[in-house]
Amino acid sequence: MRLSHCATSVSAVALAVVLVGQAAAIEFNEIARFDVSFAFSSDLDPDDTSVDDNPKFIGTNPLAVAWNGSKLYLGGHDNFGSSLLPIGLIEVLNPTRTGINVLSDADFGPKFGEIFQPLGRGYTGLELSGSGLAAAYDDGAASGDAIQLFDTSSNSLLWDLSDAGITGRGGSGVGFDPGFNGADATPGVAWTQFASGRRALQDPATGASEYLLGSEPLGFQWLPDSPPGSNFARDFAFDPATGDIYVRRNNDIDAADRSGDNATTNRRTIVDDPTDAGAFKLGQKIEFLEGTAEGDLLIYNDSVVASTDQPFVDVVKVVDTDGVAKTATFNLLGGLTGADIADGAGIYDFDYDPISKTLAVVDFVNRNVFIFGVGSGGEVLVGDYNDDGVVDAADYTVWRDSEGVSVTLPGESPDATTPGLVDAEDYAFWQANYGAAAAGSLNGAAAPEPTGLAIAGTLASLILCGRRRDCAT
Repeated sequence: MRLSHCATSVSAVALAVVLVGQAAAIEFNEIARFDVSFAFSSDLDPDDTSVDDNPKFIGTNPLAVAWNGSKLYLGGHDNFGSSLLPIGLIEVLNPTRTGINVLSDADFGPKFGEIFQPLGRGYTGLELSGSGLAAAYDDGAASGDAIQLFDTSSNSLLWDLSDAGITGRGGSGVGFDPGFNGADATPGVAWTQFASGRRALQDPATGASEYLLGSEPLGFQWLPDSPPGSNFARDFAFDPATGDIYVRRNNDIDAADRSGDNATTNRRTIVDDPTDAGAFKLGQKIEFLEGTAEGDLLIYNDSVVASTDQPFVDVVKVVDTDGVAKTATFNLLGGLTGADIADGAGIYDFDYDPISKTLAVVDFVNRNVFIFGVGSGGEVLVGDYNDDGVVDAADYTVWRDSEGVSVTLPGESPDATTPGLVDAEDYAFWQANYGAAAAGSLNGAAAPEPTGLAIAGTLASLILCGRRRDCAT
């Protein structure tokens, strides 16, 4: 597969994934994919396996992802229980590029947040807010570095729980509490832990405790009063508009409505796994998808076993905030679907950016990060290869720089005889549909048809760019 060097921005590609009208399913349209295996390989020299020589190594597998539309971070975990190397955190550089990317040393920033941990442990959660990166770390017992906050301008540590004189268990994720009705302009760092059922809160500036789990002042309760099964919380997510909280516990989803800055009501289980088999399963995650075409949704991974033969589409599920299942369709680059993602252990982490309406998904076993545009199905505007709602000269540029690549462009014709390949027929579809606009598009003014002279000129440019694939758009 040959990828264009002329990458478009995530926001541009994702801009029009939500089309006018209701859709039966929520669609996740792949914009980019990053093979991040480099950061999870300790040995760079296959001829000398006695020396671990990768300074970017952060663990055997990625268990946590943080994404805000422009920054991308990964948290490492020691899955093999045999590494004597420290795990850590790392930033993926230039994460707004598109296409399928196999990353190497230059694609990562310096490793930070290094911890020499007990075997089989590591970072379990990450969350971005403003210039802060919150991290949850679990070494199997309470520790002062269970919850940490880093400054993303330098990736330096600002504080951890030891600054508040407390310890905790960081096996249940981490987040930023938006406050009651989203009113907190400086969200505190929220966390919970196994057997607690409450939300603790640290001051984002100092790390000082605002609310605690086991003593006064107690944080609000999220656990239902009569919860089914045991209490192993693995992750949680907030509704940024209301402050309502959704918690992954024993492969269930619990919900609590916010009734005050430190109060909840209507605590309930909205997705119940009656087997309680997931109590000891690593990596059960959840993310809140705000304001999609299907409303506010939750995405999570439904898995209770550790086998590595679990299909992505069987594990990753979407429900509304009442726990009602939604049909989710994952469309991958190259005309593939979620069914084509390699099987894994059912462990995925998610982070959604509501501004660009993009979702990052990290695959624990296969060490890939997917960036999806989140929207719904709708009519295809044939020839609109940059997905801006109008077929114009800018779409020719996308076609020109992608010609010969095995990828499904936005606006590919359903009548294409070579779907998933950018070739001459895609140019013909663009030419035939030049000037068309999507219904309701802000770009609805008709554009003039390209003249024969203009076409000749662009074809001449194509010949030149065919010899030099890094032509600027």
